[in-house]
Amino acid sequence: MIWVRSFIFLLNNSIISHFPSQTVRRFLLKLQGVKIGKNTTIYGGFQIRVPKGIVIGNNTMVGNKAILDGRNGLTIGDNVNISAEVMIWTMHHDYNDKDFAGSGGMVVIEDYVWLASRSIILPGVRIGKGAVVAAGAVVTKDVDDFTVVGGVPAKKIAERSRDISYTLSNSLHMI
Repeated sequence: MIWVRSFIFLLNNSIISHFPSQTVRRFLLKLQGVKIGKNTTIYGGFQIRVPKGIVIGNNTMVGNKAILDGRNGLTIGDNVNISAEVMIWTMHHDYNDKDFAGSGGMVVIEDYVWLASRSIILPGVRIGKGAVVAAGAVVTKDVDDFTVVGGVPAKKIAERSRDISYTLSNSLHMI
């Protein structure tokens, strides 16, 4: 059974993620169990772990070279902007375990969240509605709605306006 998981990992991360057609990429990911909403764009070079554990809402953008880990469940809301090279992890190792065992938890990214480039979301975290994670931040704890966080580990640095109602579209991200 391990060869099947290895094949799917290779298929997703070496072939599908570099396929030049957005439509084909979405279709092949859906065949593997990724739930992808309407008008959602997944740019090339991504990495996926356990496709069946991933749910992505409507009008969401997943940037180049993003890592989406579905091993413990990953839910991404509507109108979410996941910028280039963002890493979202649902599993990691317990460094205190004598066998270096895996541990983790589901990650939930609510609607209207912006995860800026190279931010890292660690297992078991909830990013609240309208929150912003600054570039390079490492999120180790839940982020409240409409809160801007940055740093390592991420801490609150500002509040975001609650007056948002935009719909992300492909044309916005082509600029």
